[in-house]
Amino acid sequence: MFYQLRIAEEKDVQALKSFIEKAGLSSDGIESIVEYFVVMESDVDAMVASLGIEPVNGDGLLRSLVVSENINQAHLLSLFESVHALGKEKGLIGSYLVTNKKNSIEFLQLIGFQSIDHEEIPEHLLTSAHFKESLEKEQAVVMVKTS
Repeated sequence: MFYQLRIAEEKDVQALKSFIEKAGLSSDGIESIVEYFVVMESDVDAMVASLGIEPVNGDGLLRSLVVSENINQAHLLSLFESVHALGKEKGLIGSYLVTNKKNSIEFLQLIGFQSIDHEEIPEHLLTSAHFKESLEKEQAVVMVKTS
């Protein structure tokens, strides 16, 4: 199967929100930042992955990572690289994320993310409801990629 990455557009809002909600994640606010999302589609135009980078005072907060079962690590790597490049293109300095999945941490470190202590979190990120909600999860780890 062939997959294609692209930046989401206004016409994708409903499909993107449905895709994210189907995975049990919040789609709140997506309509206002849809151009900060990268979607991966199959050769039959079905959405198979999504990842967004929400701008927060010059930094980016990765959110709404959803991948279907057919997606492998190479596809995931392409998705993360595309979102990081999109953030840089939009002038965002750091890419932050919160995960509570231990098996994700090693992969994220391999692609350039580093764990930071909660005291190192920039205060402006704490204004994001999505970020604060993610921090409340058990064993939440904050990671950042700046280059």
